[in-house]
Amino acid sequence: MNLDKPKNLLTDAERQQVLQNLERSTHYGEPRKVWVEDGHVFVEGYDGTTVSMSPAVAIKLGRLLGEAGAASLINQVMYDAQS
Repeated sequence: MNLDKPKNLLTDAERQQVLQNLERSTHYGEPRKVWVEDGHVFVEGYDGTTVSMSPAVAIKLGRLLGEAGAASLINQVMYDAQS
C-alpha cells in the first residue's frame, strides 16, 4: 500500500489505514532539547520525556524524518494546488 501520495488520491482502504495509524500514534511537538552525553544522543520531547539513541540511529532517524517531512510537504502542496 502506497500512502506516500496526496490525500485526495488515496483509496478508501488507504484512508482507513491512515486513520488507524493516527489513532495508534502520539503527536510529537517541538523538541525542547537535544544533546550528546557519553556517546549517546538524547532528545527531550515537548512533554518532558527523554529518549536516547546511538549516534548511528540518530543519523538514520534524522535522515528518515527529513525525507518523510519533505514528502509530506510536497503532498500537501499538490493537494492544495488541486483543491
